Amino acid sequence: MNGNQDGNAHARAGRRGPVGFAVVGAGLVGPRHAEFATKVEGAALRAVCDLREDRGRALADKLGAEWAPDYREVVKREDVQVVNVCLPTALHLEVATAAAEAGKHVMVEKPLDLNVARARQLIDVCRRNGVKLGTIFNRRFVYGTRRTREVVQNGELGKLLVADMRFKAWRPQSYYTESGWRGTWSKEGGAALINQGIHGVDLITWIAGPIKSVAGHARHLRHDIEADDTTMAVAEFENGALGVIECTTSVTPRQGDWLEFHGANGSVLLENYKISSWQLEGVEQGEPHPEESLLPGADKGVDVGHFLQVQDMADAVAEGRDPVVTGEDALHSLAVVQAIYESERRGGNQVEIAEIMATAGMSA
Repeated sequence: MNGNQDGNAHARAGRRGPVGFAVVGAGLVGPRHAEFATKVEGAALRAVCDLREDRGRALADKLGAEWAPDYREVVKREDVQVVNVCLPTALHLEVATAAAEAGKHVMVEKPLDLNVARARQLIDVCRRNGVKLGTIFNRRFVYGTRRTREVVQNGELGKLLVADMRFKAWRPQSYYTESGWRGTWSKEGGAALINQGIHGVDLITWIAGPIKSVAGHARHLRHDIEADDTTMAVAEFENGALGVIECTTSVTPRQGDWLEFHGANGSVLLENYKISSWQLEGVEQGEPHPEESLLPGADKGVDVGHFLQVQDMADAVAEGRDPVVTGEDALHSLAVVQAIYESERRGGNQVEIAEIMATAGMSA
């Protein structure tokens, strides 16, 4: 973003008082965005947009906002500076484009889009219109993942040898059937890995560094869907480390989310984003600041990350800077997911991340 555009956005926000948010999509995650927009400092929830009046109006009335069925009307509102897109993945680009072209900053739920090529289009339209783009990866904001990244990035864990993620979740068939879009290639871009698993892929790459190549399988073993409910892959990181990526929605009961990092100096293991084992002699594990437990969403674990990302976007608009997690930050994990799906199509053969990026006209 250029300085003049950021300065203008800052001036507009200053004239109007709180940064106005509109949430488009009042399904599973939209209510979280809407609630936190009423709680962050320097922000106000102006509108909730959902085609279903029973869902959208109810949420808007509860939170003191206005309901609208059409996002095209929402993005025209003078009292809205940020549009949070909480819709099925295939609709992200369409709604983000309308918001950006109306001069609104945009926050998009993960994954940014169906694939890297479409994600790049979304990023480009925000750049052209001089608006900020943030991507929701709320698990980066909890203490366990932050502290683990710190010791890996500063070298205290030593040379990284292994970085693994194991996300063994369960979803009933109704989760896919009743949605009309989940589990499809055209509307979700995949299933378990691109939806649930992309959080873990984002975290291991944020903590351990970018992945160079993957080889794996992505199958639907239990559900009647097009895409994957059981995915396993071996990853080679650019720094030479190896890792395993496991993601399911087929395992019952749910086994939780695990992240494991092994270096020459020890190991750090996370279970559901909390440090479960700190095997690093001479380095203190530390504890989160007591005030973190009082933040909205902290009582529900990683929900606090949604609150902090909404707060960060309000601050970014007021301060004329980019959000902490930008659209560009979402590209690598999406490319890794896409590469694993491509590996399945090639019979489990290795796929380079650089190849996936190149198909979208980008370098890795």
